[in-house]
This record gives sequence, structure tokens and C-alpha cells, in this order.
Amino acid sequence: MKREKEISFLELIRLLNRYEIRYLIIGRRAVILYGGPVLTADHDIWVHPKDKRKILFLLSETLNFELSNSPDTKRPMVTGFSGTKRYDFFFQRSVKNIQNETIEFESCYDNSVIKEDVRKRVSFRIPSIDDLIRLKKIRKANVKDQQDIEYLLEAKHLSRKSNNSKSR
Repeated sequence: MKREKEISFLELIRLLNRYEIRYLIIGRRAVILYGGPVLTADHDIWVHPKDKRKILFLLSETLNFELSNSPDTKRPMVTGFSGTKRYDFFFQRSVKNIQNETIEFESCYDNSVIKEDVRKRVSFRIPSIDDLIRLKKIRKANVKDQQDIEYLLEAKHLSRKSNNSKSR
């Protein structure tokens, strides 16, 4: 039986964790999880290509998402809709940014940070600040991307200062 209700971001992340789908929350949603004072309407999620079939089946058959492509697509990106929520799923093993740096999913996943929301009982996997900055440079930076990069650099700087003062 298919579900008819809109699936929230938190519900989706709980399911990705439960089904052991290797993912990273990227884009502005990741900046928000680092405390960034920004808003976003969509959700960008980078998924390991080996988990593509598993997640697309979960989205289409279990969660009743409307997908931009059929679950057996070879495309490296699929957009899913649940009610008014939009989710962009990326399935590349690696991407190049505008500085010609190759960014590997495996490396980002290994360096990733798990953010916990104890109140809502959910954990989120996001790229390290350095990897997220590199990912923000996949395309020519628009104003929002530039603001995000500046925020992340400041957050990284403050984190270093905090760690240095703790080690004294």
C-alpha cells in the first residue's frame, strides 16, 4: 500500500539511516546544519551510486514519491517530490569543481560529520566543512553560494579558535 502523506525531511533522513543508505546532505541544508542563518526550499542529497536502486525503490514504491525519472534511470541526478517538498538526489562517484578539483564521494563520506538532533531523535550525515566548501564550488558561485562559503570559512575559523583555547 502506498503512502499518501507528505514525507518530511526528518522522516526521510530517519529512513535513509534505517536502510543504511550511504548519503551526504549537501547544499544549503548542510550549511544550515552547521548553524548557517540561511533558508532553502529544497533538499540536496548525494547518495553513493551503489545505493541508487535501493533509495529509488524506497522513494517510489514505499514512500510514493513522484520521481523525475524512472527508478532504473542511468541519469546521475533524480528529483523526487513528496507533496510540496523537493529533494534532489545525486549519484556520482565523484564530481569536479570549477577549480578542477575532483571530489570523491568515498572521501567525503569518510571525512563526514554526523550532526545529532537529540530532541527530534535523528542524526544527519554532512560533509566536513572543507569538503562542503569544495562542493559549493561545483558551479560558478552565485550570491547565495558565496554567502555560504563565507559563512563556512568563518565557522571553520571559529571552530579552530575554540579547539585551540580548549587545548591550552
